[in-house]
Amino acid sequence: MATLQQAQQEQTGLGSRKSNHCHPSFIATKTIANVLANVKPTASNRQLADLPISATVEQAFDLLLAEDILSLPVYRLDDQQKKVYVTIISVLDLMRLLSQHATDADFFQHSIKEAIGQTEESSRLVTVQYSDSLKDVLSLFSEHGGHRVLVSSKDGQQPPILLSQMDVVRYLQAHNHQLGAILNENVPALVEKASLRRQKRLHLQNDQQQQQQHLVTFKTTAIKAFEQMAHDPFISALPIVDDEDCLVGDISPQDLRGLNKARLQDLSKPVLMFLKSSHGDLVAPHTCHDRFTLSQIMAAFVLRKASRLWWTDQDEHVISVITLTDVLGSFLDDSFIC
Repeated sequence: MATLQQAQQEQTGLGSRKSNHCHPSFIATKTIANVLANVKPTASNRQLADLPISATVEQAFDLLLAEDILSLPVYRLDDQQKKVYVTIISVLDLMRLLSQHATDADFFQHSIKEAIGQTEESSRLVTVQYSDSLKDVLSLFSEHGGHRVLVSSKDGQQPPILLSQMDVVRYLQAHNHQLGAILNENVPALVEKASLRRQKRLHLQNDQQQQQQHLVTFKTTAIKAFEQMAHDPFISALPIVDDEDCLVGDISPQDLRGLNKARLQDLSKPVLMFLKSSHGDLVAPHTCHDRFTLSQIMAAFVLRKASRLWWTDQDEHVISVITLTDVLGSFLDDSFIC
């Protein structure tokens, strides 16, 4: 287990109205306690859906679907039968594990312990405290590859709370009137700066991996799409296009939630058929255009409960993708002048 400070040290080697507010001064005065008080104010908001390390992959897929979540804290019991959390696994960990056992009839009875370490994030548990600064968590979520953390109390008497990227975006959106002119940044500027931050974080000479937009056609099978994502660390979702390269859908690890042995054969279906069999109806992909501002992008993420927005041109051709990591990273951009 690593604390937020330790994790950072290890990895270091709708339009806004004009105002006098500026996001650095707002962020500098806020802590995790402020965020939780706003986005998870009651005990019912803070209940943790978790699983023991002995749970099966099928149980994980079922719980993720039932709770409509993307990750699960995993615990073991100590000698006093008290939960000791060891990591957080996500749908991405389970997808990568599935890609290694696609022909294994007993895969769904495997222990979720095998999913631990499939991603860098699940290889260890990073915790934060109520008193940790919002700026530090923004750094963790945008510069160090984190997507979620457990918030623990200093005395350990209160149960931990899961804090995600979406929680922080919801908090910032609720206080957009205090964030200032940065909310007027448009999509091209946001994507360009996110690309530069990605190069720095991944120690790339350029961002060619991201400049080349990966996609699948409506004829691609679901298993091929999941395997492509599992084997490429730069891909967390894939746009689905028609014969004219127009966006018609998207597929991501979260679409595996609820998968079990009876539905395993669905993976051989074309992606759109797989999605329809999984969700009942095809869900239109969330998109934005180049005139969207950061304020509008944040609103779209929150109101649509989106995991990503596809930046498309007027003909619905995909130009790039905007993630929660990109949004949060923009608030740490030193090049922006209020």
